[in-house]
Amino acid sequence: DGNVLNENNEIIPGLHAAGEVSGGVHGDNRLGGNSLLECTVFGTIVGKKIPIKPRNSIQSNNLQQGGGGAADKPAELRNISTDELQHHNTEDDCWVVIHGLVYDLTDFVDEHPAGPESITELAGKDGTEEFQAVHGENILEDFDPIGTFVPV
Repeated sequence: DGNVLNENNEIIPGLHAAGEVSGGVHGDNRLGGNSLLECTVFGTIVGKKIPIKPRNSIQSNNLQQGGGGAADKPAELRNISTDELQHHNTEDDCWVVIHGLVYDLTDFVDEHPAGPESITELAGKDGTEEFQAVHGENILEDFDPIGTFVPV
C-alpha cells in the first residue's frame, strides 16, 4: 500500500513511499538497486491510492474574487508553426511543445534532474507524450510558455 511504518511497525498517517526509498519489492537486499520500471510501476500504484485535495488555480481565484479584468489576463501567446519550432533543435536553442504550448527550455537543459539528453532529444519537436510518461502537468507551473503550437 506504500504506507511508511515507524519504529514500532505502526503506519505513519499521510506518509507514503515507493521505489528506492522502500528497498524494492525484493526486500532490503535491493536498497539502491531498484529498476526504473519498479519505481514507476509501484510509484503509480501507491500514487493512485493517495487522496489529493483539489487546487484552485490563480485564474479561478481571480474570477471568484471579481478579478479577471484586462490587467489580470496573461499576454496573448503568439502562434508558432512546425517550421519555426524545428529551427530551435539544439542544446543551445531548445524549444519543446508540451500540451500544445511551446516552451523555451534552453536555460533549463543543464539543470534537468534526469540530465540534458532527455530534453535535447525533444528539441524542436512535440514532447507531450514523453513528458506525460514521467511528469505531472503541474510541473510546468514554473515555466512560462513562449507560444501556442500551430502545426502547419
